[in-house]
Amino acid sequence: MRYLFVVFTALFCTFSFAQDSKLAENYMDQGEYNKALKIYQKIYDKNKRNPRAVFALIEVYQQLERYSSVDSIIDIAQKSTPRKEQFYIERGYNATLQGKDSIATNYYQKAIHVIDSLPQLTYQIAYRFEKRNELEEAILSYEKGMALNDKLNYNYQLAKLYGEQGDLEKMFDTNVTLIEQNAVYRSRAQAIFAQYVTDNPDNEGNKLLRKVLLLRLRENPDPIYNQLLSWLFVQQKDFKKAFIQEKAIYKREESNMDNLRDLVITAIDENDLEAAKDILDYMIEETQSLSTKYIAQSLKIKLRANAATAQEFESIKLDYENLLTTYGRDKETFRLQLDYADFLAFKTNEPQTASDLLIALEKTNLSKFQKADVKILLADILVLQEQFNRALIFYSQVQNDLPNDLRAQESQFKVARTSYYQGDFPWSLTQLKVLRSAASKLIANDAMELSLTIADHSVEDTTFVALKAFAKAELKQYQNKRSEAITLYDQLLLDHKGDPIEDEALLKQAQLYEIDGKFEKARDNYQLIIDNYSDGILADDAIYRLGLLYQEHLENPLKAKELFEKIIFSHADSIHFVDARRRYRRLRGDENDKAF
Repeated sequence: MRYLFVVFTALFCTFSFAQDSKLAENYMDQGEYNKALKIYQKIYDKNKRNPRAVFALIEVYQQLERYSSVDSIIDIAQKSTPRKEQFYIERGYNATLQGKDSIATNYYQKAIHVIDSLPQLTYQIAYRFEKRNELEEAILSYEKGMALNDKLNYNYQLAKLYGEQGDLEKMFDTNVTLIEQNAVYRSRAQAIFAQYVTDNPDNEGNKLLRKVLLLRLRENPDPIYNQLLSWLFVQQKDFKKAFIQEKAIYKREESNMDNLRDLVITAIDENDLEAAKDILDYMIEETQSLSTKYIAQSLKIKLRANAATAQEFESIKLDYENLLTTYGRDKETFRLQLDYADFLAFKTNEPQTASDLLIALEKTNLSKFQKADVKILLADILVLQEQFNRALIFYSQVQNDLPNDLRAQESQFKVARTSYYQGDFPWSLTQLKVLRSAASKLIANDAMELSLTIADHSVEDTTFVALKAFAKAELKQYQNKRSEAITLYDQLLLDHKGDPIEDEALLKQAQLYEIDGKFEKARDNYQLIIDNYSDGILADDAIYRLGLLYQEHLENPLKAKELFEKIIFSHADSIHFVDARRRYRRLRGDENDKAF
């Protein structure tokens, strides 16, 4: 019974201490130091040997600038404990607060000197220096302890302190050492690195991390350094260099191509299609896995189809057919068939063939999500054929079948776009306003873009004359009736010269010229936007696309470089900034893939 009473009393005291400490901490946070002092003094008087009580009372006295009281408390504490080293640090810090730096230095050196004979106290001493924000002394303590006892490992603490001190090279180097000791630490280290590296390879953090990794790689060709270099190059959006690292890893390990597949998807997302094509070609050539080859071939033909001009359509159709002959027309090739149907409907103007393919696909054993994808594409094709009501039924079915899925939001956007094509702008705008906060950034951006088009061109023109003409031309463009769309844009530009919608019409028309391979006409449209709408929101789009034209079709790399440079220096907030900078560097000859 007496034992229980003792235990209960101890627990009650612990609880009371915690409650009192919490209240005192709140007073400290609010700057009410005298109130905090009363509580801390009470806690201290109950047990003067409790380190937490001692350090708390020291802290509050220092906030009140009662430095002599601090020295008195330290005198009492040192008499009651055999471990005096932590109080050397407190005496030194107390002297620092009074501007007595030379006295502080002496006490700090005494504390660090303790490590010479007792390296097992390294952490306690270094941690106390950290608490007092004396980072140099904390680093020196950790380094000395590790030098004296090779069983001690304070690399994690050192890496953190190097970062706080701004010594990035040592921070990177120490974190890499931690990864060498435990590969699981890599993701944590990369999260730390991400605070110091950017998408700019000339950033100081990027250069130092690259230096650290390359030095290690030269001394020891361990794949871990290739993995980290690949990660760094991905942060820089330099997928060609990342590919070189992933290729080196694959050649050493030859396990699987998962990392290469992830890299190519990231490159596609970041619009580095040149790098994506190189990676896909390598995967197709090197893999022994049929499923990997299928994925790579499917991605490659989709990239070709997306960028194709009219002259390439028949060749791409033949390649799609050959792939389906090789891999079959069942659930396993669902995505390939969906992409092929999209290509037939929206590129080669064969909507009925595309619909037949999708109806046959729907009869296979698909999941509810795959069925929703088929319905959305069938609805898109119905809009293509101006069967708007049937299309709206399919879109609504998807929203009902998968109300919490992104496909429902995609369908809602397409309902709004269909209303736009029909000329029902107020209803379309109502739908779009809901989608501006969509979970999918892509859908939210598309909704914002279309809603701005409607809003911007209906303020002064309440009868929507120009907007109706523009929507009609866009519908023809959507239907892949390129010559009709081009004619409608010509008429719009003639009837509404000087109208704010002019730059949008020029941009849309230029995209059609590109598909038809009429690159000089596309060039002229982009140049008109640059000359007449340099302050407009489409100026950067026109500059960027004109740069692509000069680089990829008009064989004028110098002109392309000028235009990409213009994006870099005059349109730093453009969505094309990263790709423009990457292309600019390549054209300038910055890249040397063998010597990073």
